Amino acid sequence: MAYGSQRTELTNFDRLGVWICVLGAGVMAALYSVAVRGARRVYTDLDDLLPGLTKIVMSPGYAVSMIMLMLFFAYYGVRMRRAYDNRTASFVIFLGIVTALSTNGLLVWALYSPASNSMRYLG
Repeated sequence: MAYGSQRTELTNFDRLGVWICVLGAGVMAALYSVAVRGARRVYTDLDDLLPGLTKIVMSPGYAVSMIMLMLFFAYYGVRMRRAYDNRTASFVIFLGIVTALSTNGLLVWALYSPASNSMRYLG
């Protein structure tokens, strides 16, 4: 246990987790700024796939809150690792990884599933 003035080094998992969280936040911001605004104009509502999905995923609050959550998990996990060096720090960083992958996956699925449904009629 590291308490007080002692600082512990980050493990490889911690570095990878922080990198995934920061990359996920960047991808979320880029996708939202590039694709969501265009998708609002091109696609119809996604409510036939999942009711309420359009209001949640296409809102700016979804992107901002998920970016903040990813960065919070990365920051707090690193801070816990350096201060206490316990398993909870790795779990917090793992939650950041899960958040980054799931929120970006949901955004990509919500953006491109209507386009894949329209491609069925071409064949």
